[in-house]
Amino acid sequence: MIPKSTTLMFLGRSGCGKDTQIEMLMRRPDLAGAIETNTGNILREMAKKNTILGKKVKEILESGRLCPGWLSFTAWLSYLMEKARGDEILFASGSPRRLEEAELEDRALEFSGRPKPVAVHIVVSREESKKRLMIRKREDDTEKSIDSRLEWFEKDVMPIIEHYKKEGRLIEINGEGLREEIFARLEEGIENYFSKK
Repeated sequence: MIPKSTTLMFLGRSGCGKDTQIEMLMRRPDLAGAIETNTGNILREMAKKNTILGKKVKEILESGRLCPGWLSFTAWLSYLMEKARGDEILFASGSPRRLEEAELEDRALEFSGRPKPVAVHIVVSREESKKRLMIRKREDDTEKSIDSRLEWFEKDVMPIIEHYKKEGRLIEINGEGLREEIFARLEEGIENYFSKK
């Protein structure tokens, strides 16, 4: 059972299946009314616009680089401000991507009267991640951009995972295998975490 006002930040290498697992969670009847923020999708929508910011974001995404932390945080926060009405459960994908974002999100949620978020790290090897991304072939999934994203995961996202771990706000699950097997591990990991709180 996930308590009300819980925010779960889904982290993992690109292609680890964060969005698939969130989608499966949101189908559970007891989680009706949960909302999802997907920072990557918000930024991809921004990149389609013929604006100064849209063109810049498109250029960054196509090169596989990271958008500035302030921009990712602003995109995440504006979506949350529009969708959140009270004590909904929130699933976040594609954010935070840097430690500064994680700290800003902690403060924004606390300001809103919500507890600090809990991270869900879906663990897949670098090789498995690259293999999945090459099969997926989204518009911004070139080999160069994939390699770049896998590099920044080590450099920028691993310190965030350590930050959550140090504070006792981390659920780690093995993200390799069939999606139903991963989902069973995810449900068990979440259940175990909250039953101890």
